[in-house]
Amino acid sequence: MKTIDIAKEFPRITIITPSYNQGQFIEETICSVLSQNYPNLEYIIIDGGSTDDTVDIIKKYESSISYWVSEPDNGQSHAINKGLAKATGDIIAYLNSDDYYLPETLFKVAEFFLQFPDTDLLHGQCRYVNQKGEKIGEQFGNISTLAEILDLWGVWWQKRQFVQPEVFWSKRITDKIGSFKEELNFVMDYDYWLRIIQAGGIVRSLNTELSCFRFTDSQKSNYSDKVSAELLNLIKPLLWNSYTKISLKKRCLLQGNWLYQAVFLEQVKNSMQAKDSKQKRYTKLLIIILVNPQILFSLDLINRIRTILIKSQD
Repeated sequence: MKTIDIAKEFPRITIITPSYNQGQFIEETICSVLSQNYPNLEYIIIDGGSTDDTVDIIKKYESSISYWVSEPDNGQSHAINKGLAKATGDIIAYLNSDDYYLPETLFKVAEFFLQFPDTDLLHGQCRYVNQKGEKIGEQFGNISTLAEILDLWGVWWQKRQFVQPEVFWSKRITDKIGSFKEELNFVMDYDYWLRIIQAGGIVRSLNTELSCFRFTDSQKSNYSDKVSAELLNLIKPLLWNSYTKISLKKRCLLQGNWLYQAVFLEQVKNSMQAKDSKQKRYTKLLIIILVNPQILFSLDLINRIRTILIKSQD
């Protein structure tokens, strides 16, 4: 990769930090952005009216912050959208107030966009850390097509997903697809990446660690059942829309997986809670299969049926 001539103009990068009562971590977040010493940085902090020491910490650095506000908002997506409305950068990202960038990240991102200016979404590697900042894992996404990002079972949940702080995108694509969906509580970032790809955005990757995602006890991503439910609700219309640009084979497979998880397994859980007899449980599940024949494309269902048949012969 070419080295950028320091005399050339750097593309403007806007970083948005949504925050609420993250006084324990936000100073590290702010310092990770400002210590990049990137010469064309726009840094925006949108705080939701924190009642801890967050505002005092922000004020320590306000001379280096392009814009900040602390006032009640309607949640994380609303805060990000308030930041987007102020953003003037050619490249945009948001960094939550408990995550942080690694050194030289913004220079690496700028260099990549200069070399590949048609890039709409760039992701790198993300380091997982605990509350103390100690490395506990890493992630490198591998998604570039609509079929891949819609495949929760074979791709997204198989450690190929993007991790939010590793992602940067072009102002050009934001102008095309608009803001984050404020009605989403958990998967607004997934939805945004999905819409970028739907809009024909070009996705590229940078094979280096760019950021750290911190696991904390209070973060929303800990609510795995609610996250899964919101993801399933989000992709359902796309899987059953004939205009969604995926192959028929892939569509059938994804519909089968969706039905197995959202309908079949839910019925299994409900039957177990109701203490239905085995015959009643099987009857209910058979009805689901007859009403939703696409479910037979689910390999998980086929394997489950095979296991039941083998056990019945014992």
